[in-house]
Amino acid sequence: MSLSDAVVGTPMTPATFRWDETDVILYALGVGARPPTELPLLNEACGPQVLPTFALVANWWAVKDLRSALDLGTFPIVHAAQSLDLHRPIATRGELSVRAEVSAVWDKGKHAAVELTSRGTDDDGPVFVARSQTMVLGAGGFGGGRAPVADPDPEGEPDAQRDDVVRPEQAAIYRLSGDRNQLHIDPAAARKYGFDDVFLHGLCTLGFAARALINEFGHGNPAALTSLSCRFAKPVRLDAAVRTEMWRSGESVRFRMLQGDVLALSSGSASVSGG
Repeated sequence: MSLSDAVVGTPMTPATFRWDETDVILYALGVGARPPTELPLLNEACGPQVLPTFALVANWWAVKDLRSALDLGTFPIVHAAQSLDLHRPIATRGELSVRAEVSAVWDKGKHAAVELTSRGTDDDGPVFVARSQTMVLGAGGFGGGRAPVADPDPEGEPDAQRDDVVRPEQAAIYRLSGDRNQLHIDPAAARKYGFDDVFLHGLCTLGFAARALINEFGHGNPAALTSLSCRFAKPVRLDAAVRTEMWRSGESVRFRMLQGDVLALSSGSASVSGG
């Protein structure tokens, strides 16, 4: 299938996602949660509490076959942006039905961008809406519209900053939640595609940012974070520190993540309650 506006509305295969306390704890470990400071995320005796970005694990099963759905052949694809809006908190255990479809396609000149919009529901109704943007490298030039321009990151000193460490085994743990792409665990596979070494999943990096937002502005309560979005700027190395910088205005927070001087997540925005 050639990329054009005609692909808008193309459905992905619906997915059903079931989970329990073990999956919730494994995900929290995968995105860097550690005892004792984040014990409620890791201990079934007190929940466990569920990070809102766990919804993106369910979402992944509905969007993972984009290449075959659009017949993209050997064009390299890169996860470029992600947003998540929650109607209500994710339960400790349950079942979600997730349906996704192509909601936009943009011509970026040399490359193309495809947006998928997903909706997760359970027996009680809507749970989340997610939008995933994927860059299809080398597939541009088909005469389509241009993608919306991302908001620039704020200037000036951040209102808060959260430092964290990406452990050497971080990607190996996170991949057990579903995305087992070899680029994140096998150095030979990473080098084959032009990377110096393995690197962290983009959605794992976003999970680190979600924890920073919750711990800094939500008093450690995952339910305080009801929406977030960002662009993936650069891959995050393993066995290295990361820093999330945050600017708050009421319940709205702008954020970005850096690894050293390298911008990893950009154009971040979130809604966090909690005073």
